[in-house]
Amino acid sequence: MRHPARCIVVVLAVATLQACASEAEPPAQPGQANTEQDVAAINAVQDREIAMAATSSADSLATVVTSDAELMPPDEPAVHGLDAVKKWAEAMFAQASLSGRYTSSDVTVSGDLAVARYTGELTVTPKAGGAPVTELIRGIHVMKRQPDGSWKIAQDVWNSEARAPAPSLPPAKSK
Repeated sequence: MRHPARCIVVVLAVATLQACASEAEPPAQPGQANTEQDVAAINAVQDREIAMAATSSADSLATVVTSDAELMPPDEPAVHGLDAVKKWAEAMFAQASLSGRYTSSDVTVSGDLAVARYTGELTVTPKAGGAPVTELIRGIHVMKRQPDGSWKIAQDVWNSEARAPAPSLPPAKSK
């Protein structure tokens, strides 16, 4: 494992959110574990999120994330709250165009919370020029059921698969 500290942070973040939610919300009712409808709705939110990224519309984030959402992008500080998430997205969209797709999603529902462990491909095309780069991503969405029964992303933690280092050139021979 290359970055055990990152794994520990993800586990602690999910455990903390679950602990906070269990104090603030009533216990899950029987029958509120994974249902086909919940899993389909959660996967649809993820599909809308990746489609929204391709439109470069930070304002549309409100349709897929909670007002108190927290993003933990790789190699950047955490982003807290919808306004900060929109600012972060605007800065990202100003620098690059995005496209992508989720390749897998493993959803676990417990009452009004769900965890979706996902993998995907994200293609980043710099607006300043340069070749597009496709990254293999993996992450965790912590989702909250909304009062109307819909689901939104409360936390998003992701990273990229490690790429093999470029081969190094042999040292130059001195003459």
